[in-house]
Amino acid sequence: MQFCISYFFIFASSLMKNIMKKIKIYSVFLCLIVLLGACHDDEEGPVKPEPREQVGRTVLVYIVGDAGDVNELSTLFKTNFSDMKKGMEEVDYSKCNLVVYSEMVNDVPHLISLKKQNGKVVADTLFTYSEQNPLAKEVMSSVISQTINYFSADSYGFVFLSHSASWLPATNDANSRSIGYYRKTQMNISDLHDVLFSSFPKPLKFILFDSCFMQSAEVAYELRDCSECFIGSPTEIPGPGAPYEVVVPELFTETDLAVNIAKAYYNYYESRYDGTYPTNDNWTGGVAISVIRSTALDEFARVTKELLPKYIQNHMVVDKTGIQRYDLTKEDANYDFDGLIRALTGGTENIDYVAWREVFNKVVVYSETTSKNFSSSGGMFSMKGAEGLSTYIPSGDLDSKMNNFYRTLQWYSAAGWDETGW
Repeated sequence: MQFCISYFFIFASSLMKNIMKKIKIYSVFLCLIVLLGACHDDEEGPVKPEPREQVGRTVLVYIVGDAGDVNELSTLFKTNFSDMKKGMEEVDYSKCNLVVYSEMVNDVPHLISLKKQNGKVVADTLFTYSEQNPLAKEVMSSVISQTINYFSADSYGFVFLSHSASWLPATNDANSRSIGYYRKTQMNISDLHDVLFSSFPKPLKFILFDSCFMQSAEVAYELRDCSECFIGSPTEIPGPGAPYEVVVPELFTETDLAVNIAKAYYNYYESRYDGTYPTNDNWTGGVAISVIRSTALDEFARVTKELLPKYIQNHMVVDKTGIQRYDLTKEDANYDFDGLIRALTGGTENIDYVAWREVFNKVVVYSETTSKNFSSSGGMFSMKGAEGLSTYIPSGDLDSKMNNFYRTLQWYSAAGWDETGW
């Protein structure tokens, strides 16, 4: 009996030692897990954002600021970004998203959500990218797709900030800007179409081109299936760009959306206009803004095609005297469309002009300009004949780079230029 009791105590003692040993091992293991978790929490690294539930409208602002030379716009765009935050203070954030792709000099690109937290507008950086060309089709498409995946909406808008020069062919010439300007590279209008058409799930409610010379028939017709409306200027825009503090709230309106945006842009600069030579700190040089409705563009092309070959044959050189010129650069690419048709037909008494102008009024639904505008190439100039829509008037060598590229645009044949000898 004594032997059995002694054996029991020896067994129990051994068992307790094994249990305590396992408890110690488990405790050490548990401490390691906690320690590793704490280390992970202290590390800096990207945290994947959560997609937001669908809202009424998402607007993507696409900023291309790093020109790589003296044409750099980042300083002005930083002010624009600050004004966007102020504008969001007046917006019902529960119904909208304002997302900014920011590509600035001396910085890598970011995708930023301007949202309200605790009653204040904050800039939430969602993604940071390695350096990339924002005008490359695959880059722009990826940014748009990422925006849609995280900020789905019933409708979408697109705002583009950079240098531009209407429909002109992209080059590596620092003085030629085409669509956008990133380190002396540009984007062709046909490439922009491909990106917008394939990346957004439906046509945009609007495109605001806060960029020079974009309100042209060639641009609008190329992009007509990408957006319901286009807002922009047929000539150079003011150096500081759109007054976003008053423009941003209009990006999320419903009735007369595009006109609301255009009026906010125009009224801001019109109230400061005095016709004197402007500076970016005090823009007194005016502005021209119009709204193009895409639903009427096919009919517009049709009536233009009925008219141009009738008045222009055998690559006749059109006398541009008296036609409002929007582009004072060496390219000489943008003239007032109404001015061209008036010059060809003789004006308001001509039945061809009357029929054409009736459709023009369906396309250009809003147009305002101060009496003068500013050109970086020619200073202050008159806007007396401005009607809000520009077009190219072919001239010079038939086989020039500009004329050859013009023939690749959809507008060229749709509007009847292919039947004029040009």
